[in-house]
Order: sequence, then structure tokens, then C-alpha cells
Amino acid sequence: MPAWAWATLSLPHRDGTDNKIIMNPVRSFSAAFFCLAAGIGAGTVAWAAPKAEASLPEPLTLQSALALADAGYPDVVAVEADLEGARAARDSVQAGSGLQLSLQGRLGWVEPYPNSRYPEHNDSAIGLFLTKRLYDFGRSESRLNAAKEDIKSRALLYIDVRTQHRLDIMAAYFDVLLADLRYARDNEAMAVAYVAFDRTRDRRKQGEISDIEVLKAQAEYQQVRRRRYVSDVQRRATRARLALLLNHPGSLPSTLVPPDLPGLRVKLSDVGVLQNEALAGNPAIQALRASLQAATQRVQAARAGGRPIIDGEIDRSEYSRVTGASVRVRAGIVFSMPLYTSGYVSAEVARQQAVLRRVRAQLAKKEMQVRQAVLDAWQEVYVLRAQRDAARANSDYRDLYVDRSRALYEMDVKTDLGDSMVEFTAAQLQTAQAKYQLALTLARLNALAGKPLLERADKAPTGKQ
Repeated sequence: MPAWAWATLSLPHRDGTDNKIIMNPVRSFSAAFFCLAAGIGAGTVAWAAPKAEASLPEPLTLQSALALADAGYPDVVAVEADLEGARAARDSVQAGSGLQLSLQGRLGWVEPYPNSRYPEHNDSAIGLFLTKRLYDFGRSESRLNAAKEDIKSRALLYIDVRTQHRLDIMAAYFDVLLADLRYARDNEAMAVAYVAFDRTRDRRKQGEISDIEVLKAQAEYQQVRRRRYVSDVQRRATRARLALLLNHPGSLPSTLVPPDLPGLRVKLSDVGVLQNEALAGNPAIQALRASLQAATQRVQAARAGGRPIIDGEIDRSEYSRVTGASVRVRAGIVFSMPLYTSGYVSAEVARQQAVLRRVRAQLAKKEMQVRQAVLDAWQEVYVLRAQRDAARANSDYRDLYVDRSRALYEMDVKTDLGDSMVEFTAAQLQTAQAKYQLALTLARLNALAGKPLLERADKAPTGKQ
């Protein structure tokens, strides 16, 4: 038997070593196909790192991906622009009650009375005017307080949007890792199915089985092959989504490092405690509370619309036609009191009160949503921890089962080594799914309370994840 008719497969152990498995001799084409399929599963896909104007770190880690969360992503840029707009609105309110200096000029011609003491026709003038709002009975102060609360609200919303974007990046990062594991499982299953299909054709040539058995094996192989192609497409799709979230659409990440997740075994507090922490620290709730204060201040500013205004004025002027009424310097205090506004003040008060009621309702709804989200995540953590333990036990069982199948195979005893390898890879996928979903749920719990998404290693209990 020529050497190329034997297929060699490397199976990773939990300790990181590789063990060689020598497959049964088959026809040269099936052996070559098996080796090619296994090589595709173990290698790096060619499409994963296209040339682009910008590239992601290689290999990509979860921490480096999260560090790129603010790199010009549209949602983050939009809320950052809102924050800048709120700061500009505050500056505008402050400027409205500050010093105002203006230059006024007038070109004029007059025809005086024949007996006038001032027969000049040129009536031009130029002057500097300085004004300052002295007091408006709370109108400016309320508007300024509202503007400051708007800045606080926008800053908190900026934090919330950044946090939600990081959660999306975490989920997309885990999806890529899971897509690679699915592909590895389906790639092994396709190789095993092809070997089984090829053997049925050999047996048919020897007259041991009928055509219907060959067609059945072929149909089963084609179904497994289709799943392998679907999982291969998902590898690119998940990478493309992650690249978009990182604002690098032209740079698909090739190699992703499975993250260390030291906080998976952290002990959760009672759900009531977690809900209170979330109600106190949730950025979206805090933003709405700041908006509520801003709306309250705007109601007070609207009510002050019917109160007096006191301004200070100084002007310095020069005239081409000096008369008895002309003055070079004038300083004074101007008092104005609105007597009738055609209902404008009451309408503005009603409008701002409607805004206040709406914000109050939004805050109450958000608090309900956060309460429910904390409860759902808290319950999900316990289910996912049980699911993770079950998947880990199944993975340990499948690992030992592969070792037994390998030993029987080496003793030339008939065994299901190929199927056991597929089951072992599937068990690894189930373990990773439970682990990553648990990490994502714990991160959501932290985000709801305004905490860092990932627990630090020095704060997490020791032990297996």
C-alpha cells in the first residue's frame, strides 16, 4: 500500500498536545479528500484578511476589539455631537445674560426749520453701546440650570451608547469564535461522511450492498456537506459584522484569540440588591433624571416670562449735527415689565409642563424596563451556569471516549473513531456557547448597573471558568 493512501489526523487534547490517528487505508481519492478537508478546517481561511486601507490588530483579542469601540462608529459620533450641541446651548444661554457691546452708525440728512438754531443738514452719528442684563427674576438662572442638566443628560447617554456598542462588539466577537467551532465540527462531519460514502461505493462494486444503500449514503453525505458550506459562509458573515462594529468594514479579522473570562464564577447578589444598584447607576436612567431636572427648570423659566427685566446700559456717541438733545455719554438702568402678552406666557408654561410630564413617564417606563432586564439576566445566569456545567461534563466524557476509540482503533478493533471525533468537537462547541453566553449575560448585568463590562481578574474567584 503506498504511503499517500493513508490519512493522518491531529486531534487536540485538553493539555494542548496533538495525537496522530492513522485512518484505515482507502482509495487514493478519498484519502486525499479527507486530508484536504481537515487541512481547510485547521488552517486560516484565505478570505479572512483582505487588503484594505485600514487593518485590525492581528491576532485580534477581545480587549483590543473593545478598545476600538469609539473609533468613529456612527452611533457614538451622533451622541457625541448631541453632547457638543448641549454644551453650545449652555454657552448661548450664558452669553444672553452677559455683556453685549455693539457699534451703531447712522447716515442722515435733514431739512431744519428756517428759524432753527441748528441749520446743519448732515444728521449722521456713530456710537458704542454696552448693555448687561442685571436681573430678570430667575429667568436666565432657570435656563442656565436647564442647559447644564441637558449637558449632564447627554453625557450619560453618551456613556450608555458606548456601553451598548461594547456589548454588541462582545456578542459579535463571540459569534466569530462560535462560527469557527461550528465550521470545525461540520468539516469533520463532512470528512467522516465522505469516507462512509466512499466505502459504500467500494462495497457496491464488490456486490455486497445494493444501489439504494449507496444512494442513501450519498444523500447523507450531501446533507452534511451542505451544513459545512453554510457554516463556512457564517465564518465570513460573522467577521464582516464584527468589522463593521469596529468601523473597519474593509478589514475582516483573520485570527481571534479566545478571551480569558475570570468573572464567570463571581457570586451574584440577591436580585433586589442588583435592581437597586441598577436603578441608582444605570446611565440611561440617570440621563432621564437629568432631563427631568432640565424640564423642571424650563417650566420655571417659562413662568418667569411675566416678570420684570432690569438691564444696565452705557453708550458713547458722536454726532455731526449737535443739538440741545444730543448727549455724548449716557448711562442708565432700564426696567421693563410685561403687562399683556396675548397668552404667550401661559401657553409656554403649558408646553413645558407637557414636556415635563412626558419625561417623567419615560423615566418611570425606563425604571420598569431596567427592573425587568435585571431579573431576566439574573435568572438567566443560573440557567446558563447549569448549562455550562452540563456542557463541560459532556466535553470531558467525549474527550475520554475519543481516547478509548483511538486505543481500540490502534488494536485493530472496529470502532466509531470518526463519529466520536465529531461528537467531541460538537461538545467543545456546546461548552463555548454556554461560556460565552454566560459572559455576555454577566456583562449585561454590569452594564445595567453602570459598571465595567468585564470583571477584573484580581476580583474574580479562582477556579475553572
